[in-house]
Amino acid sequence: MKNCYVESVIYEIAKELKRLTKESVITADKKLVLYGLDTYSFAMRTVLANLGFRTDSYVTDDAEALLSYQRHIKSIRARYLNSGRDLIGIYSLEERLAIPDEAIVVLSGCADCPEGKIEGLGYEKNRRFFQVYNWRQDGFMDFVRGKERVTLQEIQNREKDMLYQIDRFCLERGLRYWVCGGTLLGTMRHRGFIPWDDDIDIFMPWKDYQIFVQAFLCNPPYGLLIPDKIDRKIYYDLFVKMVDERIVVRENLGFIRKIHPLSVDIFPLIGMPEKAEERQFFFSEYAELEKRIWEDFYACDGDVGVYNTWYPRQKAFLSKYDFDTSAYVGVLGTAYGVRDCTKKHVYNATLRMPFEDIEVNVPCGYQEYLENLYGTDWMELPEEGNRVSHHHMEAYRL
Repeated sequence: MKNCYVESVIYEIAKELKRLTKESVITADKKLVLYGLDTYSFAMRTVLANLGFRTDSYVTDDAEALLSYQRHIKSIRARYLNSGRDLIGIYSLEERLAIPDEAIVVLSGCADCPEGKIEGLGYEKNRRFFQVYNWRQDGFMDFVRGKERVTLQEIQNREKDMLYQIDRFCLERGLRYWVCGGTLLGTMRHRGFIPWDDDIDIFMPWKDYQIFVQAFLCNPPYGLLIPDKIDRKIYYDLFVKMVDERIVVRENLGFIRKIHPLSVDIFPLIGMPEKAEERQFFFSEYAELEKRIWEDFYACDGDVGVYNTWYPRQKAFLSKYDFDTSAYVGVLGTAYGVRDCTKKHVYNATLRMPFEDIEVNVPCGYQEYLENLYGTDWMELPEEGNRVSHHHMEAYRL
């Protein structure tokens, strides 16, 4: 198995639903009942619609979720609809399945589906009840079976070593870079990693970024994942990663699972429009592009190959405004949206600050940047229950 690829849960769900259609398990005269009130059951409904089938209803064993969704549906009907006939019903297992109905086929993509309970209601597995995604069949876990899971401390040490190499190279070549996001927050608040953080982020002005990508030399086990040079089915992010191929990582993003070597993220820092309304539109325009990519992704039943088609349009945004002549600069495609933008003077000078036992570049206007992202109280520690990584990541030594 390769240590860099993208898994699409939707694609696997679609593949199984197509098989069931081909074998006439799913037909126009069947009542298709989907188990679960989560993203996977909603994805099944989308795939079935793409195949020309209508979903009959949802069922769940989660009483709290059932109550919440039923109340929400009633509210929609009361406010917006004269009739509820086009709404899909949401029921408990017993409400929908207790009365025998040979036309019903139950489909589930949930990992925690109560298979025994559904079979106990008379829906024999692989005849009238189908688990369309096999969570127990995990190619990644087969790949890393017998391999040691890597501790947070080792992850941080390996990432720090990659950051040190990037720092040395940029200093020697006169290339600008600064630590950003949680790495900058950790530098200023902890003089190193946020203790529970498991990644490093840096950014570079677009011109410096392009030079770095072309000129940076690293020897195995280190390497670069470069969007321009790789199939988007393998790596679909907009930015470059420096990787350590001795460790393989899986990030669980719900519909998508990214498998790649341990990495440091390198974002392009780009120019932005000067007027506030134009900046807002610029971010909105890019967000709309990302929505269209997701729509295409769903329409193609979760085929990540759609990213190959859209990448040139994504990349075009990076060079619309020149970093050095713009009054405002920022990063596209992060969770922070328009907050990931500041006045250019934030980067008019560079400070050298300690990060663990090395030094890194920090923008002179770090306070303005950090307040944008985290608020004015960024120096305060979060409550203990929130001191966790926001990345659903697992790493193994190869």
